[in-house]
Amino acid sequence: MKRYRSPKLAEGQIKVQKGKIDGDVDMCIFYGDNVPRCDRALVLNALCGKRQYWDFKTRLPLFDQSLIDELESRGYDLDTLQFSIKRKANQED
Repeated sequence: MKRYRSPKLAEGQIKVQKGKIDGDVDMCIFYGDNVPRCDRALVLNALCGKRQYWDFKTRLPLFDQSLIDELESRGYDLDTLQFSIKRKANQED
């Protein structure tokens, strides 16, 4: 059985990878200090959210698979998926 550990993060860093939440394995978001909630939600929505589009024939919204679901259905191992991003260092122009 694979062990999941929380990564070490720098200030302003967001990381998404498989982890455990209350004993269940799922995609988890980890973040350092000074990362706004809206930025964390943006990253999770882009990776795990279902994509919506409008069907003009039926006049109903339809949903495609999320990026995570699409990758898994194509045979990719999500245990190896890691996404990480850091804020830019404050630079004066």
